[in-house]
Amino acid sequence: MWTIQRLLTVLIVLIVLIASSCTVRTAALHPPQFDKRLERLDREREKLKRSTDAVDRTKIDINISEILLSLVTDAVKSGEPEVLGKRLSEYIETIQDAHQTMMKTGRDAHRKPKGFKELEISLRRQIRMLDDIGRGLTFDQREPVEKAKQQASEIRDDLLKALFGDQNAPGRKS
Repeated sequence: MWTIQRLLTVLIVLIVLIASSCTVRTAALHPPQFDKRLERLDREREKLKRSTDAVDRTKIDINISEILLSLVTDAVKSGEPEVLGKRLSEYIETIQDAHQTMMKTGRDAHRKPKGFKELEISLRRQIRMLDDIGRGLTFDQREPVEKAKQQASEIRDDLLKALFGDQNAPGRKS
């Protein structure tokens, strides 16, 4: 009887040790997604420095803006208002850069929409994301999110005018 109890005790201790070591290894094998996004953000910013083509630069800026919005979402969830503000400022700078890059080309967006169209589509999606982010905040905390949303909407309106003309921009009559 004594040996069976001893054997069971040893067996339980072994199971607990094995289970805890598996948990530690699993966590070590899968680093947090947050770190991967920061690494990807750095890589995209490096690509942006090297890129000279306007459409490629715009697509890289779109990728950067998507990453920044995912980091904004995390800042809201973790309750870090200073990180939220910083990421939103970076987001605004990024979409402004993409917009200016395309506008400086002097291309007719209606005839050659590549770059213009991709930016407009991504901004449409990002404005909805900013709406969702804003809903998760108190009224007092929404100001930076509303500012970013307003900036994205203005850029999108400008792109719609460039793509479809003032008179044909859907729902954007002056």
